[in-house]
Amino acid sequence: MESSMKSLSSDFSYYLKTFNLFLDRSTEHMCMQKFIDEKLPDVVASIGKEGSSSLNVLGVGSGSGKIDFEILGKIKSKHPGLSIRNEVVEPNPEQLSSYKAERKHATGHDWRKPLAQIVLHTNLVMSVGLNTSFTWNHMSSEEYEKKAKESHEIKQFDFIHMIQMLYYVESVHDSIKYFHSLLETNGKLLIIIVSDDGGWHSLWETFGSRFPRSCLFLDVRKMLDDMRMKYKIYELSSDLDITEYFIEGNENGELLLDFLTESLHFRKTAPTDLKAEVLQYLRQPQCSREENGKIIFNNNLQAIVVNY
Repeated sequence: MESSMKSLSSDFSYYLKTFNLFLDRSTEHMCMQKFIDEKLPDVVASIGKEGSSSLNVLGVGSGSGKIDFEILGKIKSKHPGLSIRNEVVEPNPEQLSSYKAERKHATGHDWRKPLAQIVLHTNLVMSVGLNTSFTWNHMSSEEYEKKAKESHEIKQFDFIHMIQMLYYVESVHDSIKYFHSLLETNGKLLIIIVSDDGGWHSLWETFGSRFPRSCLFLDVRKMLDDMRMKYKIYELSSDLDITEYFIEGNENGELLLDFLTESLHFRKTAPTDLKAEVLQYLRQPQCSREENGKIIFNNNLQAIVVNY
């Protein structure tokens, strides 16, 4: 790795720009939404201690909260008589501000946006906001764990979700073990990560050590087996259009390539041989397929539900 290469996470604002474009070009949130609509209701139906009047929910790496509100909506629909205490852990200040604003605008009836753009999501957020409290933690998952241990504060949660965030922790094994230990009786831990047979796994297994932030994908299933945890895996099919990657000078292509390699200005800072190898590899069957003149990256995910 050349010293001029920098991790994408070193610039939060630029990271968000690449991330939002990734969401626009991929079906990631669509496949998550499908899972939340079709599978999550049955998953959360059994959470909660008998006789309890409330549920405790923890989102680790919740981002802007859009997925959180969908999850909370399903929990509320299955447990309409219970209040919800929702706790959020998010290290990115811009994402956390967006999360807070989303809730404040809806529950405060702030109608500054065109009605057509906000009515559906606003109805969901307002519904979730009823009898739901929020606690915000502007910190990483490791900082949250350290703070809890130092304060000797014991918190138990009925539902914990860690969505597309395990790539950023210091130890995947230790993070899973710690947050699983916070589950209340009948609790569930939801982990969403890239699929073992997806393009991300193949790309990072091949080039991860040469990117600025080494993020070799680990076998979460094996970790869970080693810890003797009971779990169920749901495969989520997702695509990402990377056609613009291969158009020299295309701004969107540059942003998407930065996101895929977790690099700040990859084309400008990566060694010439690495750039050529990555662009060639992205066209290979283990990463992508060609369809109607477009290059479609395999963005498949796994939703892993771990039991108490």
